[in-house]
Amino acid sequence: MIIRVLPQLNSRQQWIDFCRREMPYCFVEQPQCLIDFQSTHLQITLLSSRTQGKDAIKYSLGSRRSVEPAWQLIRACNWDLNALLTGLEQMDFSSNVRDNSLLGVHTDLTARKFFSKERSVIAPSSVGLLRPLGQAPEIWSGEHLLRLIANGQYSDLRNEQIALPHMSDTNTSSSTQAGGIPVPSISSLRLMLLEQPWQWVGQQHKERLHLFRERQPIISLIPDFTAPAPRLKAKGNARQNYL
Repeated sequence: MIIRVLPQLNSRQQWIDFCRREMPYCFVEQPQCLIDFQSTHLQITLLSSRTQGKDAIKYSLGSRRSVEPAWQLIRACNWDLNALLTGLEQMDFSSNVRDNSLLGVHTDLTARKFFSKERSVIAPSSVGLLRPLGQAPEIWSGEHLLRLIANGQYSDLRNEQIALPHMSDTNTSSSTQAGGIPVPSISSLRLMLLEQPWQWVGQQHKERLHLFRERQPIISLIPDFTAPAPRLKAKGNARQNYL
């Protein structure tokens, strides 16, 4: 399923265009969330590079009988999704909420806050273009490591594992084995970095960059910040590679 990404939902026309879609179900870049308005309830799932859908905060706002209470709430927030979320963050969800006061809207509106179970949802900032690095960052985060690996900006890939057989992979081309444990393939390494970037950190020692996952050494390599050759070309213009 391809989910459209909208830059924002901060005006009346943007909301109207969104709801006129065949399926009013989209990502929003700012604030970063997933919006679902396919029923009488407006559902908002807050996303970040840390949650990626797993245990993300989710709001459900609306009425069983009509879509009008949800629309009145959006209208009361001046069609601004940021203002709506600010109001929700100030509400007390410690007990069942039957909202009669939030921004003075329709009394038939109910509001719920819970944790999403959509573990496969990935935040918009974690997909799309992965720009190559021009220099070493001050702190090697999972995002920086992913950009380095995805753009092939490295050489001399070496295994640094001691006994992690679950990381094995049969694809060991251009990599060095240690202790009989093969280096993860580049495709599986990229997937791990994409799914859980917060678990990864890089530490540089002299010319080598060591990649740690949850404080466990996985691989090391030599970074190369030379801009990679474009993989695709269109009308003479280079396109950056996608993951």
